[in-house]
Amino acid sequence: MNRKALSLFAMLITLIGITAGAANAQARRKVQLEASVPFEFVVGNRAFPAGNYVFEMATGLPKSSDRAAVLVVRSRENRLYAAVATGITADTNARIGHKVEFMRDGDHVFLSKVWQQGSPAGLSVHTTQGMATETQQESQVVTLDALAVGGGI
Repeated sequence: MNRKALSLFAMLITLIGITAGAANAQARRKVQLEASVPFEFVVGNRAFPAGNYVFEMATGLPKSSDRAAVLVVRSRENRLYAAVATGITADTNARIGHKVEFMRDGDHVFLSKVWQQGSPAGLSVHTTQGMATETQQESQVVTLDALAVGGGI
């Protein structure tokens, strides 16, 4: 009887672990936003032409306490694709609407941040260092509205 109780206890602990893991995975599901970008832009070391793009927070909705995340950018037709490691950026105000932010520096536009509506944390894409020193002009922020796509939100 002791052996049967121990076996039942081990099975119960395993079941609790599986349930907790599934709940955590559900909370960290992918977040996908779509935006129509009317200009050429750069993500990492890849240039993307103007068009419709999906911006996927592949590691889930970021928290202010997170240190890093992964952002996947792909064309709506799945012809162009880039995955980049990102930092986390925080704002004390929760975002109104889904946003995709770019930094324009002269003729170059770099993807800068991706925010989900209602979240105080977003993804911050590392841009080329020395971007402003090349042209000696001030960078300009360009923000586009995005839409949630898929069942990830």
